[in-house]
Amino acid sequence: MAMFMALAVITTNSINRFVLLVKVVLCSLAKSCCYTYISIKFKGLYMKRCIKVAMALLLLVSSSTAYAAEASGTGSMIAAPLMKIWADAYSMYSPGSIVKYKGSSPAEGIKSLTSKEVDFSSIDMPLELAKLKKNELVQFPIALGGVAPIVNLPGVYPGQFKLDGQTLGDIFLGNIKKWNDPALVALNPNIRLPDANIIVIHRVSPEGISTIIGDYLAKTHTQWKSIKGDGMAGTWPATAIAVKNPNENIEMNKKTPFAIGYGPVAHIMKNGMAYAQLKNKAGKFISPSDDNIAAAASNASWDENNGFGVVLTDQPGDASWPLSFASFVIMPKVSAHPERSREALKFFKYSLRYGGLKAIQIDYIPLPDSVRSLVSSRWNNIVDEKGVPILKK
Repeated sequence: MAMFMALAVITTNSINRFVLLVKVVLCSLAKSCCYTYISIKFKGLYMKRCIKVAMALLLLVSSSTAYAAEASGTGSMIAAPLMKIWADAYSMYSPGSIVKYKGSSPAEGIKSLTSKEVDFSSIDMPLELAKLKKNELVQFPIALGGVAPIVNLPGVYPGQFKLDGQTLGDIFLGNIKKWNDPALVALNPNIRLPDANIIVIHRVSPEGISTIIGDYLAKTHTQWKSIKGDGMAGTWPATAIAVKNPNENIEMNKKTPFAIGYGPVAHIMKNGMAYAQLKNKAGKFISPSDDNIAAAASNASWDENNGFGVVLTDQPGDASWPLSFASFVIMPKVSAHPERSREALKFFKYSLRYGGLKAIQIDYIPLPDSVRSLVSSRWNNIVDEKGVPILKK
């Protein structure tokens, strides 16, 4: 029993090397036996029986590796660390199974999926039902996260400064230029705000975190949608600084006094940066936390018939963090490669059920149980070309 428990934790590469070694040994044994007079007894056994045992073991080892499955995906950079830690855990749980994921962008992920280069893709914002139907895709959430404004004001600690959608949007549009603007003073009467120019730090990429901020502002700012739509593309204030990646974003916000930016809640907390409270849909000023992000997901109206097309920004509820988001996976509704699609679904089934602690370890938030149950029921809609559900084969 101890030997089988030890084998269960061998990495996939180690298993392959072990299998190769066993094959070599067994082949050598079989060859040696073939050249030995088979009627000679050895410890009460005929050598012909030795040959049969050796060949049977060789067939067993060969068949065990012949059905090792592999699934691949690409898409959101936000989901990349989660996919890696889940894939590592799954390979331990199911030796020989391989799930590969390459972070790129949601747009690249969708392109690779529809061209059948990968078996699944991860996106930051859900696709609309019409697009899912047009491309014959199934969509479901896998984990939660949050975004928060970052402020670099001398003497201001995390969660002390307050904003709402209107003031945050006015800062990003250049309508509010000074930290002591009357609109900011009204929200923060207990903070002595400086007479200093506001320096906006923003991401260059229009996808991912920027998309979530843009969607929130389109819902909460009176002019944002007419100026920038649901995103953040376009012009920025003259004092704005553009950054290209998450690390540069964190460093620039840290070293720039009187700056305001935005980033993933996990990155902000890990780096001890000052975040702003936000006024949510219920009119409450709250700080970002795992519980408040999970509350946004619990208060949302998840509908599998609508492709789980829920955007978690500005959800109802006293505890709902207004800049919450879900990472989504999309897969073909009819799979041309059922073995690979089955492996992908088995991976997500295992990860959503047992991967919650792994997600928390790297600052992701698991789906609430009620949402996870809805997601698993959706997987029966993924079928092979004969219409048979992939997971039932």
